[in-house]
Amino acid sequence: MTFKFEQPPAELTWYYLGQLLAAEAGTLKYDRDRYRVHGISNNAMACCWCGLLADGNGGLVLTELGRRMLADWKASPKGQASLAEWSALDSETDGRQEPTEAAPQIAPTRVDQLDLFGATP
Repeated sequence: MTFKFEQPPAELTWYYLGQLLAAEAGTLKYDRDRYRVHGISNNAMACCWCGLLADGNGGLVLTELGRRMLADWKASPKGQASLAEWSALDSETDGRQEPTEAAPQIAPTRVDQLDLFGATP
């Protein structure tokens, strides 16, 4: 299927980036259970409409325009900063930051049962 209803965006923003990066990785597949209308998210559909993504074998793939704009974004200072930040987030093993001296430590015993209102008789 080929779509082309809108002009391509002047710059790539969060609205397009996730979809383009997923297509580049080969993970942007159709999911009719989650996205009943098109099989893809609204963001991915918008990428198709402006010529950044096209139908591939079982999923969406980057068009030449999408590939070029994504490469330009990755080479830009903004893109480099975003990729470095995402890479740092991915390298955290459990998604939590290690406590610093300024951050108070909570005793590991029964952290899930904090007594916020005091003991009740």
